[in-house]
Amino acid sequence: MFTPSIVKRRLRELPVRGQPMIDRFGDIARTLVAVLLLGMAGAAAQTAQSPTSPNPAAASQAPSVPTAAAQPAAPAGPKINIAEITARANRDVGVNIETAIKGWQHELDRLESALQKPRLRYSELNERRDELQRLRAEIDDFSKRLGPPLAAAKDQVALLGPAPAAGQPPEPEQAALNRAELNYLFGLLSAGQAAAPSANLRIDQLINTIQDIRRKNFTTSLFQPVPGIYSYQTWAKLPDYVPSATNRIRGIVTDWWDNVRDQDEILLIAFEALLLWVVLTLAAWHGVRRLRRWRHEGEPPFWRRASSAAGVILLRILPVVAPIIFLYGMIAEAHALPERVDWIFYSTAQSIIIIFAVNALVTTVFAPRSSQWRLMPASDRAAARICGLVLTLAIVYGVTTLIYVVTRLAQAPFALTVAVAFPSSLLLAGIVVAILLTRLDARHPDGMPSLRWLTALRIPIWITVAAIVVCALGGYLALSRFLAQQLIVTGSILALVYLLMLWVDGFVQGLGDDSTATGRWLKKRAGLEKQRREQLVLPIGLFLKFAVVVLSVPLILLQWGYRWPDIYDWYSQLFFGFRVGNTQISVAVLLASIIVFGLAYGAARLFQSWLDARILKPAGISGGVRDSIRIGVGYIGIVIAALAALSYAGFNLSNLAILAGAFSVGIGFGLQTVVNNFVSGLILLAERPVKVGDLVVVGGEEGYVRKISVRSTEVETSERARVLIPNSYFITEKVKNWTLRDNTRRIVIPISVGYGCDARKVRATLLKVAQDNPNVMTMPAPSVDFDFGADTLNFKLYVFVDDLDKGGSTSTELRFAILDAFNESGIAMPFQQKQAEVTSQNLDWLREAAAEYMSGSKGTGSGNGKAPGTRKQASPAA
Repeated sequence: MFTPSIVKRRLRELPVRGQPMIDRFGDIARTLVAVLLLGMAGAAAQTAQSPTSPNPAAASQAPSVPTAAAQPAAPAGPKINIAEITARANRDVGVNIETAIKGWQHELDRLESALQKPRLRYSELNERRDELQRLRAEIDDFSKRLGPPLAAAKDQVALLGPAPAAGQPPEPEQAALNRAELNYLFGLLSAGQAAAPSANLRIDQLINTIQDIRRKNFTTSLFQPVPGIYSYQTWAKLPDYVPSATNRIRGIVTDWWDNVRDQDEILLIAFEALLLWVVLTLAAWHGVRRLRRWRHEGEPPFWRRASSAAGVILLRILPVVAPIIFLYGMIAEAHALPERVDWIFYSTAQSIIIIFAVNALVTTVFAPRSSQWRLMPASDRAAARICGLVLTLAIVYGVTTLIYVVTRLAQAPFALTVAVAFPSSLLLAGIVVAILLTRLDARHPDGMPSLRWLTALRIPIWITVAAIVVCALGGYLALSRFLAQQLIVTGSILALVYLLMLWVDGFVQGLGDDSTATGRWLKKRAGLEKQRREQLVLPIGLFLKFAVVVLSVPLILLQWGYRWPDIYDWYSQLFFGFRVGNTQISVAVLLASIIVFGLAYGAARLFQSWLDARILKPAGISGGVRDSIRIGVGYIGIVIAALAALSYAGFNLSNLAILAGAFSVGIGFGLQTVVNNFVSGLILLAERPVKVGDLVVVGGEEGYVRKISVRSTEVETSERARVLIPNSYFITEKVKNWTLRDNTRRIVIPISVGYGCDARKVRATLLKVAQDNPNVMTMPAPSVDFDFGADTLNFKLYVFVDDLDKGGSTSTELRFAILDAFNESGIAMPFQQKQAEVTSQNLDWLREAAAEYMSGSKGTGSGNGKAPGTRKQASPAA
């Protein structure tokens, strides 16, 4: 597990056989000679055929060669200076091309021979791999140097065009000489460019061979049984081995201290590390109290507990990790750590960090002293028991790991190594069993995610514990120790990953909560309302969880025997390009394209806002026109951002014609409606028969136009309901627009009076009421229409208002004013009356109903609740 490069070179040796290479690297020098000969032959046959050209299209367009009988005798080709051209190529590249390629071949042959040795140690394999990586970097640098001169030579050859065909007048001698020299130069550089991929391919093959050897060594060491584990001789002399090993370690440390040149500097570094520990401990104590502060009633919600857990763990680990790293790094920087002492220092620091990190993790998750911050459903007793057991597990693992390293450093007898590995594996398995048998005894609190996965995880843990015990009892101590290490360290990493996932959930939930600092900042500074902030939860949560997984995978791979260079190569291939067939896929390019689109779209939105605030609004352009221009600029910005992102991703924009043809087929079958609405939306923005803010009546719906989007138009009714109407409906159907030209509106109020009223007085009263209202326009002036009805005199008052929104309130005010004016002037308005005629039949029915009521019966009688003979009659008031 985590070991520095100094420690890795001291791993134990394991016998292994090398594996021969499957593919041999070609002789690049021969290729260069062949290219030189081909260049000379091409220069000597200028009139017989066209020279090699980097542009196949230009060569294909050369005229056809006539028959042999019609061709004139070919003149001798120009003589070129090969040494001068080669020196020029080497000068342009910055290195000797032939020497560099031969050097690669020699290094690769040497490394391949080294990997075929029968016994290879891990340190040797690591050194060979580092040499291959350095060689790869040298080849990549060579390819970068070769690129510009190769591109320049290619352009120059293409600029000359094809050579004159047979039967055509020959080109001037100087032109032919230039053509031959450029062809030779281009061939020489092309040979160098072709050599680099071949060398890289061979490097990949050698790295795969190293990985195979390392994997075989690792497997052999794990599945190699330890003999004599139950032998009496193995354990009989154990008491004599311990003092000798202890004395050796004491002697190593004493000799180191006695030989330190500047002991005062080491003591000063130790004092500074102690002071740093005190300061960070106090700061972490205050930080944890602040994160765990809850001033509201009841327990904090789960998302609040989860969001603070990551910070609490970091604050609890930092006071230990930072001073240890500072102490170890400063002493190593002072060159005061020999190899054996460095081993002891590093192993001790590693064990301490593991113990405190595991303790911080389990204490934060189970919170034995503060149940309101607990992240797992457990009782106080169960939480305290699990925290104690996990801490004991970490201490046993850390101490035994340190003892195991120290025994190897002291070259202790094999029996002492067995005495450490055998009981420690069984003890670790027993502690894990005690943890699994602990009952949580708590209900699942509200808001906590489902923990069914934890129940399913118990089965593989039980299997791993059983494998540890079986392997230890069977003598496979290395495999037993490896399984215990993965159960503890990998399990801790996975627990930390799960905790970070909970933190991500809590963090994104807090975006929509105004009580959190992030939510308040987004509301005040960014101007995002709660609904918009809640829309950010999903993308931000997915991105953060993806980042957690990407960062945690290397830590897990390190526990399983992989090295940082291997992991770095895999991630480089994943993010910076790998091939699937003939397709180059690069996650980094895709992410960069998304970023380019986001930046371009953001710039378009900023320009849109600037145009609206600084140009359109000061110019006095109306709201509908401004909105149309703003939406059009937004569409243009989206198109430009998409084109920029596609161009950055390497997409050939000329292929858009092919995509347009494919889309036309799809449009013909299933996208007619979508395209129709899209084109209709563009027409609405251009012709503006309907604008944002207009009051329209369409499809039985009346309301204000609030938004014109790509597919539909949003209309808000008087009931505050939003109606989405397809854009094509506004083009193909009849639409009433109250505010197409202006915001004026006519109000019509019908009034009826009796025949005994003075019609001219009524007309004058209505006009006066209209003229007295401040909302009524004077031009056009109010008017009154008069008509005769069957029972009444009918009038209609017509007025205009300059603001459509004031139509309803003005109509109501006019009706109140008309009623008050009619009452003052004594003008009566008719109303319907009901008249009942009572006959003898009515009285008989009334007597029967009264008798039934007095007798206390509920009978319905023969009546139906309505006296017979009743009829309705309307009579106008006098």
